[in-house]
Amino acid sequence: MKQHEFAKGITMGVMAGMAMGAVLAPQKKTNVKKAAEKAMRTVGQVMEDLSDEMGFH
Repeated sequence: MKQHEFAKGITMGVMAGMAMGAVLAPQKKTNVKKAAEKAMRTVGQVMEDLSDEMGFH
């Protein structure tokens, strides 16, 4: 059980870092707010998929 919690915590940290990187990275003609919304949507989908795969419902 502790391994699942550890993996979940690491994954959430990585996803949050990726989302922040996507928001803060310089982009052409892309609204920062739109990029943040898209990144958070993607993170939410990934976390949902991961929790389903790990057996958390």
